[in-house]
Formats: sequence, C-alpha cells, structure tokens
Amino acid sequence: MKIIKILSILLLSILVIPSCEDSEDVVTGVEGGLVEIANPSINYVVGNSGPYNVDLNVFQGEVKTVKIDIYKSFQTGDNKSNEVLFKTLEISDVETAKKSFQFSLDELIQDLTVGGNPLPDSDTEYLIGDFWSFRYVATTKTGNVVQQNQVTKITVATRFAGKYRFVEGTYYRIGVLTSAGDYWEDEYLFESIDAKTYKMNGVCAWLDQELYFQIEEDLSITYPLEWKGVAQIINDSPLITCADNLGDMQNSNCATSNYVIKDDVTGKDRLIMSFGYYTAGSGSREFYQVMEKIVE
Repeated sequence: MKIIKILSILLLSILVIPSCEDSEDVVTGVEGGLVEIANPSINYVVGNSGPYNVDLNVFQGEVKTVKIDIYKSFQTGDNKSNEVLFKTLEISDVETAKKSFQFSLDELIQDLTVGGNPLPDSDTEYLIGDFWSFRYVATTKTGNVVQQNQVTKITVATRFAGKYRFVEGTYYRIGVLTSAGDYWEDEYLFESIDAKTYKMNGVCAWLDQELYFQIEEDLSITYPLEWKGVAQIINDSPLITCADNLGDMQNSNCATSNYVIKDDVTGKDRLIMSFGYYTAGSGSREFYQVMEKIVE
C-alpha cells in the first residue's frame, strides 16, 4: 500500500512541475513589471541626514520594464501627507538587473505637507516612529502599469535601532549551561520606541518574544520591569535583571555587561546585555549576549 501511495505522489509531482521555460516565466513575469524591493525597511537615524541607499531588483520577462516611478509620502501618528512623485528610474536593461537610488532628508521633505504645513527642515522635530513611504509603479514596454506590492518604509529612529547579529553569549537554564550560541538566530531587529527606549524582537531561539530596554546617556543598558503599565515577561514568566534580581543572575556576567560599545568608524555598535526570566516552581533562565549592529 505504501509503495502505491509513493508512486502516486511521484506521478502527481511530474504532472504539476512546469518546464524550465515555464518556470522562468513565473519567476520573471511574462507580463513584465516585476520589481523586488531589497530595502523594505530603513531606519532614518536622527542626526544623520543621509544619503541613504535603496536597492531594487528589476526582473525582465518577455515584456520588458522600461521605467519605475517612485512616489513618496509621510505619516506622523494618524496624520498623513500628500503624495508626490519623488523619482523616475529609466530602465534600459533587457536582462534582470539591479538598480539603486539614494535619498537625503532634504529630498524626503521636499514638496510634502501635513495639514497644509511643510515638513520641518530639522530632523530633531520629528517623533520616533514617524515615517516616509516609497511606493513603486513600473511601466512596461507595452504601456502596462504595474503597482508593486512592496513599499519602502523609512522610519525615524535613533542611532542604536536596526538589525543586529549575535556575536557571542550564553543561556543558562536553572544554573546549567544550555547554549553558547547554537540557539541564537542570524539577526534580530531592535526598534526605536522613544529617545532612549528600544524593543528587541526575538530572544535567543524564541523569535516570538520581545523585550523593551533602555540605553541611558552614559551608554548603560537598563530594563524596565514594566512597559506602559504592563509587566515585562519572556515565555510567560516575569523578567529578571541584574539590577533587581542579582541573586538569580549568577551566571550572566552581570559585573561586565549591560552597556554599549559605540563604533564611530564602521557603525558596528555592540550591545552587551544580561537579563533573564524566572519560572515559578522551577527557577531562573539567564541570557548573556553580545549583539553587533549590521551595517548594510
């Protein structure tokens, strides 16, 4: 019976797998106008007016893309700006090609208004979380206009927001070393919440967990036990820190962690962090991690 089922599955697979030529049409788009946005999310760092870079992949099928119109807009809270044409990229490549363009603060704010008022010239007047959007519209040789599903979101952030990679660290479960790096993922996103607060998306192997932390003026790292009136938890258990629960954090290098190493040359800042959580009836879980900012 198992052999019959396997043969049936193989036969079905042969029937539904397209030829190489058909597959190429699916990837590149027979109708044309397919553009991949390599930078769907960019942090605009207050104090760095640019230029910033956006990369695109233009997939050329049987029908060629000849131009890409890029429209920009801005949003602060629930208030949205008008939308204007920012730039047009003329495409002459007949094969799939990479394209890029740059932008600065002056270019972002030009011709945009909110409530009839122009956008501020100084980036210090923007709120963390304000953002610009680039919307992409491709035109093919046949005149077909294709609205891309992807956009680029440029969010006002602070220096230490961005993507980070794990460099080194440890995870202790009830006093036993459980991981020295094999549980961590390749990269994690740290988001700006306000001038000093960040949200770390993903803790060790648990990418569905999040943690709010703060970078103080002296570059020390602290962890509020509550954020906006809600207790911080990891894996449904309360957060523990070196400052508040030192007795439960004996394996986390508390004496030599929870600070930032700035790299003003390459931008690869490092965050050395120790924190954990406590499971009732079981004990503490402790994390020590060195995270390095990814510079693209």
